[in-house]
Amino acid sequence: MIFNEESLLWQTWKRRLLVFCFLLSVLCLTILPIWQKIGIYPTPLLIILYYWSFYRSDLLPVEQLVLISLILDGIYAYPLGFSALRLLIAYMLVMTQKRILYHQRFHWIWAGFGLLVVVDAFIYAILISFVKHEWTGILPLIPGMLLTIGLYPPTVWTINRFVMKRFPT
Repeated sequence: MIFNEESLLWQTWKRRLLVFCFLLSVLCLTILPIWQKIGIYPTPLLIILYYWSFYRSDLLPVEQLVLISLILDGIYAYPLGFSALRLLIAYMLVMTQKRILYHQRFHWIWAGFGLLVVVDAFIYAILISFVKHEWTGILPLIPGMLLTIGLYPPTVWTINRFVMKRFPT
């Protein structure tokens, strides 16, 4: 028998593959040489994690998050699991606050993202200090934090405008 509709399993895997490719493209944005030239490193992967954890948590399974973070560890030569621990803590924090912030106005959600970026920077500073065996400090991370917080509205607009149309509910 020939069915016009695709099977549910195939639709799920196709959606996960598209999400994985999108996450890889966002990961490629983090290693652009422009960030090295200006000396500020934003974290667009954190924007995607925050946004999709709120509105489409079905598109961001933990397995894909761990796989992307392992690729990120390989790119930046971090110890294995460094980025996974960072992103999983951020994911856990977002999922615990989802019920509170879900129906709030945009500026409250943006403020929640700002808090997440600050917590993520502290986690990053602590983890990198463990790796280097000395306190690296939080001050060098402030420009990247501000850039990441400033990139949240245009990134969310872009995701809403172009990407979310490809992933029906």
